[in-house]
Amino acid sequence: MSTQNPYSTAVVRGSPVHSGKQRWGYWGARKTGKSLVARVRDMHVLSGMPLRFGLLVIVVAVSAVGLIGSAVAVNRTMRELTYSRIDKELELGLNGWAKQDSLFKTNPGATSARPPTEFYVVKIYQDGTTNVYNEDVSEPDLSQVYAGQGPHTVESSPKSHKEGMWRVTAETRNGVTMVVAKDITQEANMLRRLAVGQVIIEVAVLLLMALIAFFLIRRALRPLREVECTAKAIAQGDLDRRVPEVSENTEVGALSRSLNSMISRLQSLIVELQDKEAQMRRFVGDASHELRTPLTSVRGYSELYRSGATKDADLVIDKIEGEASRMSLLVEDLLALTRAEGARHETAQVDLLEVSLSVASSLQAAYPNRSIDVRSECAGVPITLGDAARLHQVLTNLTTNALKHGGEDAKVQIKLYDDPTSNNIAIDIIDDGIGMSEKDAEHIFERFYRADTSRARSTGGSGLGLAIVKSLVSAHSGSISVISTLGQGTTFHLVLPRLEDR
Repeated sequence: MSTQNPYSTAVVRGSPVHSGKQRWGYWGARKTGKSLVARVRDMHVLSGMPLRFGLLVIVVAVSAVGLIGSAVAVNRTMRELTYSRIDKELELGLNGWAKQDSLFKTNPGATSARPPTEFYVVKIYQDGTTNVYNEDVSEPDLSQVYAGQGPHTVESSPKSHKEGMWRVTAETRNGVTMVVAKDITQEANMLRRLAVGQVIIEVAVLLLMALIAFFLIRRALRPLREVECTAKAIAQGDLDRRVPEVSENTEVGALSRSLNSMISRLQSLIVELQDKEAQMRRFVGDASHELRTPLTSVRGYSELYRSGATKDADLVIDKIEGEASRMSLLVEDLLALTRAEGARHETAQVDLLEVSLSVASSLQAAYPNRSIDVRSECAGVPITLGDAARLHQVLTNLTTNALKHGGEDAKVQIKLYDDPTSNNIAIDIIDDGIGMSEKDAEHIFERFYRADTSRARSTGGSGLGLAIVKSLVSAHSGSISVISTLGQGTTFHLVLPRLEDR
């Protein structure tokens, strides 16, 4: 069929309506935007959000980049393979069956040479006449086609009854331009559906990955949340809280161990400071309480003498000296108690039998008319680990207490034996004196407590001797108790750990 083609001039002259080249199909537009490096550089905003959300954003972003990259690669490969196959068909037609003149006859003799119906063929002669083969209802827009351009994609002509996409190639030989085109609407729709399907799949995969990553990150960061909760509790004063320890091979495990170690050290320091403060407050309170009476006495005797109520200066001076001596003893005992509670004692092997004999020998010289006996029933040498001077002070205070308050005829015995309930060393300081009531025995180790039967504030001691003893025994990881009955005597029971058990 021979017709006048309105696009023949543009095709023959080789001048396309638009000089710029296009990419294939719907992939033609190149979009501009920030580079990936610039976008990563802008990710410093993640520093302002919680760690779990920052990690989630990074995981989703990296996954999205990977999925998009793979989708683009797959789609580009499919497009290239599809168009490569079509381009080969166009080249075969251009160099083969499209050259046959019988193709353009109304009733060709050999139908085997006719192309499939999706092809469009046109011959453009130098005089502008054309021969067209087209069994489709649409035709390509040849305004974008010129000879020698090679295979490329164009849309359907505006005069066509349906929209579509065409793959076109053109060649000029001996003054005749041959144009071969193929309808690729089906292939373009296939690629479009592939792209849409990839987008849907990628969105679904990203949502699934975000959900999985959220739970995994939440589980992985659970120890950090526990660290945070523990730190808040500690900041509010709960120093007994500790971070649950996890695997030692993880960073969180190392952090937990370091934090627990720091908390333990901090707690010990705070407890030590609190103990020091409590000791100081007790010292000040006890001193002010106990010094009030002698100071009142000193002031009273001074005012009595100044007012002329008495002219006996020697009596006033003796009373003032007595109260001053009592205040001096009280201050010394308070300082001794404070040192016993807070000082660090030297530790060495101590033979308790040797210490007991030394105490008995020293007190026997001070009380030559009293009976002081030392007896050991231990299977071996009673050795403990501690401060020999402090343990000597303990036994001295207990024995002196028995000599002073047991009565003038009371006999005192220091008895050492193996504790039947443990492998420790037991020491009993026994006297057969006047004893004390059950009420006095319950409070005998308290500060400034004096048993009414044998002590009075004006004549007795400071009431700190047994408190000092208890503090020193506790410092040696020992224990002390008392058993007493009125009229039958008193027994102080002391237990100290044996050396091999420490």
